[in-house]
Amino acid sequence: MTTRNVDARRLNVKGLLIAVGLPVVLVGALVATLLGTGAFSRENEGEDASLWLWTTPLGEIARVNGLTAATDVRLDITDAAGNAVQIEQTDSHLLLREIATGKVSAIDLSTLEVTGNAETAPGEGVRVALSDDGAFIIDQTQGLVNQVDPSTLSAIGDPLQFPAGLTGGAFDADGMLWVGVPREGTIVQIEPRDSGAKTAATEVVAQPRQELALTVLGDGVAVLNSTAKEMTTIRTDGRRAVTPVELAGPAETAVTSPGTIASVTVTDPPSIVTVDDEQTRSFAIGAGSSELLGASVEFHERIYVPDGASGLVWVYDLDGNELQRIEIDSGGGPVELYHTGDTLFANAVNTNAAVVVSADGVAALAPKNRDDILGGDAPPTEDDGGDEGDEEGDDESAPEVGPPGAVTNLDGTVGDGTINLSWDAAPNNGSALTKYVVEGAGQSWEIAPSQRVLEIGDLENGQGYTFTVTAHNAEGAGDTATSPTITPSAEVPGAPSGVEATANPDGTVTVKWDEADGEGNDISGYQVEAIASGTQQVVGQANGTSFTVPVDTLTYGTGYTFQVTTLSGSAASAPSDISNSVTPFKAPDAPGDLLAQSSGSAAGTIDVSWSQPAHNGRDIQKYIVTAGSQTKEVTSGTTTSVSGFGANEQVSVSVVAVTEAGQSEPATTTSNTMSAPTVQISSHESLANQINLTLAIDDGGSSDPKCSLISDGVTKSTV
Repeated sequence: MTTRNVDARRLNVKGLLIAVGLPVVLVGALVATLLGTGAFSRENEGEDASLWLWTTPLGEIARVNGLTAATDVRLDITDAAGNAVQIEQTDSHLLLREIATGKVSAIDLSTLEVTGNAETAPGEGVRVALSDDGAFIIDQTQGLVNQVDPSTLSAIGDPLQFPAGLTGGAFDADGMLWVGVPREGTIVQIEPRDSGAKTAATEVVAQPRQELALTVLGDGVAVLNSTAKEMTTIRTDGRRAVTPVELAGPAETAVTSPGTIASVTVTDPPSIVTVDDEQTRSFAIGAGSSELLGASVEFHERIYVPDGASGLVWVYDLDGNELQRIEIDSGGGPVELYHTGDTLFANAVNTNAAVVVSADGVAALAPKNRDDILGGDAPPTEDDGGDEGDEEGDDESAPEVGPPGAVTNLDGTVGDGTINLSWDAAPNNGSALTKYVVEGAGQSWEIAPSQRVLEIGDLENGQGYTFTVTAHNAEGAGDTATSPTITPSAEVPGAPSGVEATANPDGTVTVKWDEADGEGNDISGYQVEAIASGTQQVVGQANGTSFTVPVDTLTYGTGYTFQVTTLSGSAASAPSDISNSVTPFKAPDAPGDLLAQSSGSAAGTIDVSWSQPAHNGRDIQKYIVTAGSQTKEVTSGTTTSVSGFGANEQVSVSVVAVTEAGQSEPATTTSNTMSAPTVQISSHESLANQINLTLAIDDGGSSDPKCSLISDGVTKSTV
């Protein structure tokens, strides 16, 4: 089962720190008034509960007042369109992490001054958390939780080390940080202190290596175990409930939710699961199955479900009765829910549309593109559906949906009383995998589909074992694969050291390590595992001390660490220490929706527009537009004009995107420039005191053509 954990306060923004400098200089006193304290607080009741909301095509953020549903400030963010950040706010501080670069910046909200910077590994896999009680940078990939000063971002105390691949990372109402540790099957409560963070509590919520999603509620926390299909709820007073849930497909959960009831969106088939301690409900919803069906939240006993595909926020009561459909122009992109105080925000990141919802369920439109405010008068941008809309499908050619196939390459390495099983993913046959069931040695394990490695201990050395692995999806159990006989042994080599990883521009990752000590055993090779937030997989084996992970094996833009084990036949060492974090990347996809057309206002000019493509792990630095023999670099936005052509000249146009990895494949099209206008008198009629003319006019493509009637050298009229 694929479970995505979505931050209900996350804003997709990049470049705020660069853009705010000029407004601060020009209108310092005004900015301090508009953007001072009270910008954000989860407990901010009765105050000016406002949030910054992002608009992808414009590349700007807008501050929306939650009480009035009015935008009071806009900031145009240069070169930020389509790029993502995580942003966290309190009354006085704002933390912003640029996903593509990993840069974290702290901003004083009373002045918008940058007060601190920190560097993290680029890509997904690192998040920031902020409350009135402290701030953290959480490296989910490395398993490191670092407390930092919210103003300077300097470290406070030593980092806390957990097994790699953490999930979650958000504060509860009492100022305690929660993270999930899937490799141990636990969640951890962390207390920020003046001397450095301390682990306050550890709760076992699952078997190791199951798929966990952690949601911080208004009262306590909820942990969805998609593998075991159960929800564990732990309240602030210590009450604990473990409740079976119905999960028929992939699930979306929020990192934080304002209510006390946990809500889960099942994206296929579309449905909602709610859990309130031991009570659970499941009901179908009106939305269609879509990747744009987002994480739902409970807000004042109503369930809000964002649906980017339909441009709606569906509203249900706790019994599953539909109450309302809030329309929001999504522009073919996601609709994201955020909350602060007693206000819920819905933001369409692909358009200027936003909605503010009050505690009593009243929804008000909050356009983000007001021009009569600070930062207004932004240049208009043509409506761009982007490249995330639904694609037309062919029902007749759609593959038949059924139970999954069998896993492949099921095998294991051995240690002292241990066996490490690994396998390659089973084909899902049209329905997302929900779990793997492993059986053997008199035991059974349920493993998340993102985990394809299982360590089995307490075995007898010298005794042979076989294991079976069966993949499951919503259609049932697939074919069972059986391992060869595997025999644990105390004779194992030493672990490698000095593991280093390098992300290459061609989409591969090179992993290197120092030669291990065989400890009297012949070394036959090394096995390499990749670890990301909540996932672990074997990516290959090598005879020497380096291995290159093939292109498209890993997810671009996501942070990974690597572990290496030494092999001696079927025997394997303990895993090495984890490597540094790297973020795989390759050249971007070709720009989409390329449109070149004759300018209606300038002769010899072609207007060109396109949509931003997938950047594949690195920020897009610029676009190179070639029109005829001319080349133009575009570093901001996705539109330009190229001039200097003749009338009615056909021009070939191409656009490539450029990142650190190089250029994309070109998008190409052709267009003609404006031609000279022509007028023909097709007929005329002579009357006693006038002549009626019938004209055939070709305006040549002009947007503002004019036609003049001249008689005996004198202009009689112009239309």
